[in-house]
Amino acid sequence: MKNRVAQFLQTLRKEKWLLLLCLVLAFLAWQGIRKNIGFEVLVPDVLVDVSVPDGWAVWEKSVHRVNILFRGSREDIRYLNTGQLRVVVPITEPRHGDEIHIRLTDKYLKNPTGAKVVRFSPSEIVVRLDQEGERMLPVKATVNGSLSEGLEIDRIVCTPASVRVSGARQVLDSMESVHTEPIELKDRQKSFKESFPVALPEAGRMRVDPDWVSVEVSLVQRSSTQTFDNIPVRVLCASGEHRRVDLLPQTIKVTVKGQQQRIEQMRTADVFAYVACTELTENTGYDLPVIVDLPSGLQLVKTDPAVIHVDIGNSN
Repeated sequence: MKNRVAQFLQTLRKEKWLLLLCLVLAFLAWQGIRKNIGFEVLVPDVLVDVSVPDGWAVWEKSVHRVNILFRGSREDIRYLNTGQLRVVVPITEPRHGDEIHIRLTDKYLKNPTGAKVVRFSPSEIVVRLDQEGERMLPVKATVNGSLSEGLEIDRIVCTPASVRVSGARQVLDSMESVHTEPIELKDRQKSFKESFPVALPEAGRMRVDPDWVSVEVSLVQRSSTQTFDNIPVRVLCASGEHRRVDLLPQTIKVTVKGQQQRIEQMRTADVFAYVACTELTENTGYDLPVIVDLPSGLQLVKTDPAVIHVDIGNSN
């Protein structure tokens, strides 16, 4: 045993430079391996698309986006991002309505870098297919956020009003309309007209033509409605008229509409209601409409009653 140990130590002394070289080479090899596979990063929300033959469309799919864990060199990892990655799953033999289970692997991944896939999460996609169909559907604008105090939407007009949508028949049959991407209302101070993309459900590979529409949003000052009671009804007579005029009733209710601030500042005295008797020559009874004059910018909604009875006779 002692002879073997002595022989081993003698060999080490003779081959120490070779041993040192081997250690250096092993260290460099390890550093190279570590450099190439020593980094991992999780890239979230990578888009998953399904490629199907002409005449077919995706009815349902269990996964729209996946998280992917990558391993690679520092250079490969640093250039990974959701925008440049995409998972495309081809289905070459479609089956109507059946569930198709597909395990996700790196062969479906469009990856311009040298980073290697460690795992997908979720690791499987379930797809159901249907025959492709087409429908004309109305476009509705989707608004987001709140307008400044005192403003409100008067009307929204989309041009064109309808677009052609293609996709799985089962999906199309359940759709009544399509919507634009959200239109932000915050900081809007006046009416505007802009183009916005049409948003489609993630269920299925839907297509729309055209995929952008023009949206005109008309903004107005916020309005409110208020009713004023006991508004006296006046008589408008010809100059020099001395006949007696009796009204029944003598007061009415008036409902007006306008900008909220104007309505809040309005008083009963600002409402002028009257009946026109200038062309009535006979001394008898009449049923006359009530005429209402309002300050500029206000709108008459209704009068109650709208017609009153007027008796005209000789003055005593």
